[in-house]
Amino acid sequence: MQEIASEEILAQLSRMVGSPDFTAGPRVKTFFSHLVNEELEGRGAELRGTALAMDVFGRGGNFDSNNDPVVRIEATKLRKAIEHYYLTAGAQDTLRIDVPKGQYRPVFAKVAHKPVSLAPATLSAMPSIGVRDFEGGETPRAGLYRQGLPEEIAMELSRFDNLRVYSGWDAGADIDGQPATASALQQCDYLLSGNVRDSGSRMRITVQLKRTDDNLLVWSERFDLAVDSDDAFSVQEDIARQCATRLVDAYGVVGDDLAARYAGRDKSDASVYEALLAFHGHLRRNRLDSLKEFVDIADKAVQGNPKSGLAHALLALGYLDRFLFGDLKMQEVLRTGGDHAERAVSLSPQGQEALFAGAVYAMLRKDRARFHRLSDAAISVNPNGSLLIAMAGGWYAILGKAEEGADLVRRATENNPILPVWTNITLALEDIANERYEDASTKLRFVDARDCANDWLMIAAAHALAGEKGLAQEALSKVSQHGVDFEEQLLSLPINQTLADKLIGALKVV
Repeated sequence: MQEIASEEILAQLSRMVGSPDFTAGPRVKTFFSHLVNEELEGRGAELRGTALAMDVFGRGGNFDSNNDPVVRIEATKLRKAIEHYYLTAGAQDTLRIDVPKGQYRPVFAKVAHKPVSLAPATLSAMPSIGVRDFEGGETPRAGLYRQGLPEEIAMELSRFDNLRVYSGWDAGADIDGQPATASALQQCDYLLSGNVRDSGSRMRITVQLKRTDDNLLVWSERFDLAVDSDDAFSVQEDIARQCATRLVDAYGVVGDDLAARYAGRDKSDASVYEALLAFHGHLRRNRLDSLKEFVDIADKAVQGNPKSGLAHALLALGYLDRFLFGDLKMQEVLRTGGDHAERAVSLSPQGQEALFAGAVYAMLRKDRARFHRLSDAAISVNPNGSLLIAMAGGWYAILGKAEEGADLVRRATENNPILPVWTNITLALEDIANERYEDASTKLRFVDARDCANDWLMIAAAHALAGEKGLAQEALSKVSQHGVDFEEQLLSLPINQTLADKLIGALKVV
């Protein structure tokens, strides 16, 4: 294992605990520093719960970890803070310090990164959310939620590549008499705050989001908890995920609010975020004109922000949709869109959209191993990104993994119920794989694929397999408007052979 100098480790420790993105209080920072220094002094083997309770948290010789879980609680907070730091400010750090679960000894590892230089215009165009400390009751239980929930929400928000998140405790800096973090929060586009009230048997948590410039309340939610029914950390994680999905996932509060404010704006200098909003808008409208508008905005975003992995990913997905709409041949998609997909992954290796674009183009090139590697990474890097998880499910089904793809769609729609109805196509492919043709036809009876030739082919085939010839003919007539040969269109995809035979066989008899 590569030797790492103590000075370098201490410098990394200082960088972490001094960062606003290290979302932990002074006690956790002291705990972290103690662990690292003890390890560097050769006393790592002595880092056990009882010793830490007395050395760091002031407990006496009669300390009993069964009745006082202070070390375990603070260790959980520390691991969350470390994870959040390396998702945000520390994403490009070359040295990683971790405290793995099940132990208190820190580990140190070198991390290799490709140099990534995001254009300032890209960063300034992304919306920002400041997460404030929560207010409320002073009971120990309320305090646990007041301290933990802002950290959890900030971490879940930071998984989105299209958002800047500011949070954390004051690192000691001061700006005009205010803590540095408080000053930074006031510069954000939105501020998230919360209140925790403990009634004894139940707890009520309210969370709200306001615009900073006009103090307009754009979203609020209330969570009522039976406090003895669940582990506090699991409850906080669940609330944080719900908040992140509702706020910044596709069709979330922030996107809808900004889309309304951007309406009518000249798109000649389109930002990356406007391209993302156009992408979400197109997937909701499913029209050829919405596709062309989205691709045009994405192209301008790439021109203005050539170092943005997100911009390249969106343009790559736009080229792919042009094929799915019957507007472009696969050869041109692979030639032009594939280049943008590769650049997206190299520029934004932790971005969900970039990883997803890279995965889809790997699949189109029949590199299934890379498809699975990148799509798994895209799902794990942001489990709150429901739209892309549902889209990944569709491609899994095309490859013949119908149940796995349908499970991804069910998971995505459970997290985000307002995803477009065309996600039903993946669920229908699961039915087709299991020869439940009537169920597949029923699921797609009211799905309007609008201008998407590929979706109409799937719908027509499902109806044909169920013996619904009239519905199949109606769906297939939508495809003929594009002048698309259905067999060529389907076989241009790396579709599972058994599935292809079923679909093409059904369409040939319509």
